[in-house]
Parts: sequence; structure tokens; C-alpha cells
Amino acid sequence: MNHPQFTKFSPITVTVKKNMRQLRLNAGYSMNEGARLLGISRKQLEDIETIRNYGCHLDLELLAKMKVIYKTSLDDLVGDLPEDYYSEYFVRPRKRLGSTPRGQ
Repeated sequence: MNHPQFTKFSPITVTVKKNMRQLRLNAGYSMNEGARLLGISRKQLEDIETIRNYGCHLDLELLAKMKVIYKTSLDDLVGDLPEDYYSEYFVRPRKRLGSTPRGQ
């Protein structure tokens, strides 16, 4: 994965988002059905599953629902992790995107 393309999300978030989408597709659920099961709107699910800069971040409650609905472990959602917990893999970039700050 060419991570600079995904500057809003940490590599671990991108991995989880991809795994979430793949779980939904493997279970045969449409976007509408997947959203219904999670108790969110289709638009919210689209925003959650997208890995581009306009997607939204994940929350613990959503991950817990995913674990129950798709009968998977959090380890499977997260994937392999580096041993170094100070790794860039866990860092959410704080780089400003879009317009320039005022006064510049």
C-alpha cells in the first residue's frame, strides 16, 4: 500500500477499513443490508469503508458490532501488527489537508 495516498488515516485504520469491507462482501451483504445490520445509514457505511481522505474514522462500538455480526475476532479485523508500538503504523497523521490555514 502506498500510504501517502491515504494521509488522513493511519495504516492500521486503512487495514481495518479494508477488512471490514471484505467481511461484508464475503458474507454477501449489500451496502444497504450491511448498514442495516450495523444500525447506521448507507452513507455512513460508505464513509466508514472508504480509505480516501473524505472517509470517517472508526469507533470501538462499530468494531464490537462487526465482531458480533460477522463472527470474527478483533485480531482478524486488525491483521498482523508490528512489535514496535511506537511504529508509524499506529500513528494517525495530523497533516492539514485541503485549504491553507488563515494568514498564509
